[in-house]
Amino acid sequence: MTHQQILDKLAAGDLVSCIDDELARLVGWSMNWELETAEQQMADFLPKLLSRWNCVLNAGKDEIDAHYKQKVVLVLAVLLHKYGFKDKTITAEALKAIDKLNKGVVLSDHFFRKTDEIKAVLNSAPVPLKKRPGHRDSITFYRPKDVISFQLDGQFYAAYIHRFMRQNDCPVIEFYDQVFTQVPELKDLKNLKARGAVYNDGIARISLDAIYLMKYLPDLANQVHLIAAGVEEKPSNDHLEESVGIYGMSDIFRIQDSIRGMFMPR
Repeated sequence: MTHQQILDKLAAGDLVSCIDDELARLVGWSMNWELETAEQQMADFLPKLLSRWNCVLNAGKDEIDAHYKQKVVLVLAVLLHKYGFKDKTITAEALKAIDKLNKGVVLSDHFFRKTDEIKAVLNSAPVPLKKRPGHRDSITFYRPKDVISFQLDGQFYAAYIHRFMRQNDCPVIEFYDQVFTQVPELKDLKNLKARGAVYNDGIARISLDAIYLMKYLPDLANQVHLIAAGVEEKPSNDHLEESVGIYGMSDIFRIQDSIRGMFMPR
């Protein structure tokens, strides 16, 4: 069986497209760095991928349906294999997920009948890519004046969407200056100021970022949540110095390090 034939049987088109787009970008970056082995490349990108998709895999049963978790880990395993990689833990969980999906009669009889072939693909040695994968345009379903929550490392960060970089592509966001232990409500953000970024000069400056790959609403990785739409009141940044540029170019993965750096104790 081909990877695409397996993915088609999961009846999870948007989920497959989402992880495929994200993994293609991560793998491409790792190849740009000219890391010599698949193990080195995977060590570079897999923690970033899991920081996002663990928002599904580690979520409570009351938050995320068990069958959805099973589909997610199976899609992760198949797409990693497609791009020439294999993680022992993810593969093992994917093999268990196949049995659980079959036991729950979640997918088709054809999927059930192809179980052994699907497992054989996942157990086989993946073939490394010879060239960087391509990627599609980043079209977003979020809108200016949306207020969102971004989950990272078990904490939640609220941000305001000011505009698009271009029409319907990358939201330009600014973070509120507070960290939460759960998805905040709009009332929790009232009168909060914007969080600035501190550079080598020690000065806190206005910090806006254009985020590629922040596309689906609701977010299929359970990382980004819409708090409110059409919010006129922006977080005040009058206390911050002017930004270095209009905004920084980022994406759903690079913003992870930006958040960690921005919210370090000062």
